[in-house]
Amino acid sequence: MAETVWSTDTGEAVYRSRDPVRNLRLRVHLQRITSSNFLHYQPAAELWKDLIDLATFRPQPTASGHRPEEDEKEEIVIGWQEKLFSQFEVDLYQNEAACQSPLDYQYRQEILKLENSGGKKNRRIFTYTDSDRYTNLEEVLGPMWP
Repeated sequence: MAETVWSTDTGEAVYRSRDPVRNLRLRVHLQRITSSNFLHYQPAAELWKDLIDLATFRPQPTASGHRPEEDEKEEIVIGWQEKLFSQFEVDLYQNEAACQSPLDYQYRQEILKLENSGGKKNRRIFTYTDSDRYTNLEEVLGPMWP
C-alpha cells in the first residue's frame, strides 16, 4: 500500500502555565519550501560518475557576500504584545505627515531609532498588538464575495 504523504497533524497543543502571560515567548521559524529543498546531495556512484553534481546548481554568494538562502529562512523569538513592524509600517511611519495619533508618533520614534541602530531584526515576520488600529475589513464591511 502507498505511504501517506499528507498528514493532518498540525502540531496543535494546549499548554497551561501559572506564569504571567507577559513571560510568553514564541519562536517563529519561516522557511520557503520548494521542490529543490527535497533534493539531498548524495555522492555519485561509480556508475553515475558522468552526472553533474547537484552542488553545482546551489546558489553561490554574490560579490557583496550576500547568500540567497539567507532570504529563504527567518527565525525570531517574539514576546507577548511585542511590536515587530512590517515593511509597510516602516515606510508609512517614516513620513511624519502620515502620523495621526500619539501611537503613530510613538511608532515613528521607534522606527527612527531602529533605523539609526542598524535596522529591524525581522524581514517578513511582523506583529499586531492590542493597541494597533488594525481592523479586518471583512469584519467591518462583511464578506467581499457573495
